[in-house]
Amino acid sequence: MKVRPAYVSNQFYPGNPDELRRLVENYIDSAPVEIEPQQVSCMVVPHAGYIFSGPTAGYGYKRIQHATPSRVVLLGVSHQYRFEGLSLYDGDAFDSPLGKAAIDRDFYGQLKKEFSVEGERAHEYEHTLETQIPFLKCALDDVPIVPILLGMPAGKEHALLGVRLAALLAPEDIVIASTDLSHFLDDQTANNIDRNTIGKIVDGDMDAFLHYVKGERNAMCGSAAVFTALSCASARNASSLKLLDYRTSAAVSGDFHRVVGYAAISMEYDS
Repeated sequence: MKVRPAYVSNQFYPGNPDELRRLVENYIDSAPVEIEPQQVSCMVVPHAGYIFSGPTAGYGYKRIQHATPSRVVLLGVSHQYRFEGLSLYDGDAFDSPLGKAAIDRDFYGQLKKEFSVEGERAHEYEHTLETQIPFLKCALDDVPIVPILLGMPAGKEHALLGVRLAALLAPEDIVIASTDLSHFLDDQTANNIDRNTIGKIVDGDMDAFLHYVKGERNAMCGSAAVFTALSCASARNASSLKLLDYRTSAAVSGDFHRVVGYAAISMEYDS
């Protein structure tokens, strides 16, 4: 069995399993969000160190707690590499202190037939998707994952990927796109940009979103992942987009001069 190591354990989150489970369960349990996993098609959550972004991620995972999907697609953008197409980890699982998350190899095989696939180098030491595994373990237990890294800014090719994912996924499956928002601005400037960014997402206008992220360089680090999720949600007729939580790192650090923004956004089916 080929397993991707938990590269950022003891850096972004605790490496001790008991400590990690207590921490993540507290983030999820503390979020004042109703548990309605059947409503959720796609989700946006952050991926920073848990001390900063964990509470916000908890809102998203609380919403889908106890879901029973056949698989969860994890979408992220590489922080280290630029490449066309998709980077898929050619292995069997992602490791974590809470146990392994099995990769849906059959789903991978379908993606490889239809899309340009890069090597797995982008997954080495990349925290974007790895930081989701402990939350998945606590909220959904042992669901198989489809971890996809993208290597380019949001573009039309990501809209096509979203539509194809919608066609391949079972109705109960969930897509989780991970991004942080503005980086290293003062808190007031970050709030202004982030609220605008969030507005563009929850409006659900894909053309407006794409135009915005191409012009606003500090909007987010994972625009391609979010754009793919928007496309997927639209193709699955999930038109109710909701902001669950927003905050900046200043809430923990007390440093209002240099912050990072975090949001949890749910893309849901109409009730």
